[in-house]
Amino acid sequence: MKKDGSRPDPAPLILPVILSVMTWAAIATLVPSPPPVKTLPPVVTFEEPPSAPEVSSAPYLNATVLLAAVGVSGTLFVLLLKKRPSLASLLSAALYLLVTGSSMSYLLLSSGHVIAGSVSLTLLLSYGLGALCTYLIRRRTGLAAAVSGSITGALGGLVIASVVPPFTSLVLMGAAALFDLLMVWRGYLSAMRALPSEGYRTIRGMVVEMRDASVGLGDLIFYAMAISVSFRIAGLTTAVAVNAVVIAGYYATLAMLRRWDQVPGLSIPLGLSLVLLVLRTYLF
Repeated sequence: MKKDGSRPDPAPLILPVILSVMTWAAIATLVPSPPPVKTLPPVVTFEEPPSAPEVSSAPYLNATVLLAAVGVSGTLFVLLLKKRPSLASLLSAALYLLVTGSSMSYLLLSSGHVIAGSVSLTLLLSYGLGALCTYLIRRRTGLAAAVSGSITGALGGLVIASVVPPFTSLVLMGAAALFDLLMVWRGYLSAMRALPSEGYRTIRGMVVEMRDASVGLGDLIFYAMAISVSFRIAGLTTAVAVNAVVIAGYYATLAMLRRWDQVPGLSIPLGLSLVLLVLRTYLF
């Protein structure tokens, strides 16, 4: 999450509310069937055992492999942004379209919502939504960008929550909270501090740019994932509580931008969510 020094904008304040609405709408209408495969590298590389997963190495290896892939790809992307900004811009738009369209189509098809009985029409409308969201995220800031990012974040988060096994999800949340802190402090995200505002405009899609702040798309996906995972493994009441701590953690992170120009967007929201989930799952 990065501060932008321009005029005040309400969008960063209402972004978590919009994301929450989109996430619950997706949960209510698009909960997919269990995936047909047990592994899907690099998201799930090792199969999690059905019993006593906490003593298996699989969840920890899964989180390590996924975050290593994120770290390598993020580093390569920053290098590309410095060397070939126009290509990085094109890649940002293409990836955003792909994430939105593929997430929507997967959720529709997996949940049995085939539009007019046609897979082709379902794919067309899914990628049509992706194209609209891509246009909004690339050409607009403020509320329009927040809505677009929330749609994509909610869809992507629900997909990850449906594919990643339950205990691996908890490990991944904790690992991502620490990983984001490390990347902002010493990793590839720290290299983006020197980017001018024009640099963030170049990679709209990878970031949701608002006039007061820029939030990574990955942050929104993980926020939605935390809510979706909570609903999956602990039920409605816990998921609502996790949603509340995600919002509280987001606002705490936003407040930190008054002192620092760039802060990790995942550490506080995911850390609070994980504590709540662990307490609910293992102690109550």
